[in-house]
Amino acid sequence: MSHGGGPGVCLNVAARSPEMSRSFDAITIGSGLGGLTAAALLARAGHEVLVLERNQNFGGAATVYRHGQLAIEASLHEIDGLDASDPKLPILRALGIDRDLPFVDVGALHEVRSPLFERPFVMPHGLEAASAAAKAQFPAHAKGIAQYFERIDAVRQAVALMSEHQDDRDWWLWNAPTLPWRLWPLIRDRHATLSEVLTRLFGDSEAIKLALASNLSYYTDDPDTMPFIQFAIPQASYLVGGGHYVRGGSQALSDRLIAIIRDAGGAVEAGREVETILVDGARARGVRHRATRADDVREELAPILLGNAAPSVLASMLPQDKRAAFLSRYEDRQPSISLWSIAIGLSRPSDDFGVRHYSTSVLPGWLTKLSGFREAGALLGEDPPARLPPYGFVAYDQIDTGLNERPPYLGALVGVDRLANWTGLSAEAKRSRKERWMDLVIADLDRNYPGIAGAITQREMSTSETFAHYLNTPGGAIYGFAPQTRGFKPMPATAINGLYLASAFTGGGGFTGAILGGGWAARAAMHPNAGPSGAQAAS
Repeated sequence: MSHGGGPGVCLNVAARSPEMSRSFDAITIGSGLGGLTAAALLARAGHEVLVLERNQNFGGAATVYRHGQLAIEASLHEIDGLDASDPKLPILRALGIDRDLPFVDVGALHEVRSPLFERPFVMPHGLEAASAAAKAQFPAHAKGIAQYFERIDAVRQAVALMSEHQDDRDWWLWNAPTLPWRLWPLIRDRHATLSEVLTRLFGDSEAIKLALASNLSYYTDDPDTMPFIQFAIPQASYLVGGGHYVRGGSQALSDRLIAIIRDAGGAVEAGREVETILVDGARARGVRHRATRADDVREELAPILLGNAAPSVLASMLPQDKRAAFLSRYEDRQPSISLWSIAIGLSRPSDDFGVRHYSTSVLPGWLTKLSGFREAGALLGEDPPARLPPYGFVAYDQIDTGLNERPPYLGALVGVDRLANWTGLSAEAKRSRKERWMDLVIADLDRNYPGIAGAITQREMSTSETFAHYLNTPGGAIYGFAPQTRGFKPMPATAINGLYLASAFTGGGGFTGAILGGGWAARAAMHPNAGPSGAQAAS
């Protein structure tokens, strides 16, 4: 998957006819975070790797690009965890990322503003601190709040236990009698939704639900279908390990992975669009790819292909007679939500306008129930607009990001979007609608932080259509597949032998999901008999 607009390094390679094919140990289709992670793990293990990227820059959504004077973070937010129980930490350690890159602590995880609250609610870092803050603001729900934080912590501990012992069969045999007790948090909530658990704990008191789940759009727009376990794990990870921003932006992470691949003798090439996955019988054997800006077609061979793309996109590259079987594994899955985002440049620090935290959730007055998030995705299709959407506001100058250290300072507003909101509109109609929405959302931001609108010197809006174009995902999906309560274990292996999913579509979205997806794919490729349930790095 790839996101456009950012500066990237393009490796210029002389034109080569399809007959002059090269051979590699593995080829990665796409340079998003999942594909780069998988490729870097294989490279570190001694395999010769080729990464092909259709855009002119590398990193997918993990990209920083410059428009005018403003360096814009495409990934929008921070990475969770990095504590000893974080299942992606072994991957970062195997690659030396934990030592090579500075991770900046964002402090309090986020602030939540809603007319339902007497004052903004601030979620601090740390389980005990977060529980105490929630009880102080919502004292009538102290018992439910204590149970909530105990519950999400127990879920994450159970997952960490499974990850730690994923390859230790003796441990599972010796501990079989106690496993139901140890894994009870997962067994208990395996079919529960976020709505169901919060209703059990807080009844019909919606304010506390909104305070605890204001960042729902990190995952979905529907709390009635969001599995509680898939919500609990990252929430606990943020609280236990904290939130972190890669200093220099997510591009620094992508660039470091590229350097690992190249230092090991691999190649990373931009402006190369894979047209065909070459298949011999039931096994992948290579790819045919074309330069996006020239008539240059090549074939490259490898026994391992890593697909950093949506399954539907990979299917279109396969021979016609292979597509149905390939897609059958995903026929019950829907793509995740997409997003809109507005990048703003500020002539003055955000502190001047009362901003005190890196991340803030702003909930509009009409959103009085958690279930109301289901309506947010369609709002940008309303013309004229009738209601403001809930949105997040990220003030990058609140921490030492290494970006825009002098004015303009970077801010970003983000919310849920659907491709249908923009389908069928002319270019002028889209431009006009974007301008209206930027006016409305920025005016609301100014109501929360008086004077900030007057300090905006630059603004630009991306929509689900933008993400669909640059990420090349169905509907502009940001987080891979939409979460579902029926359960979905990571599936790096596909119906085509030698072809693996290495992206958010492997198991989950966000930085953590993409990194784990790449780790699972690399592990499956190097150890085909290993199960996909764990999260340790292949080595």
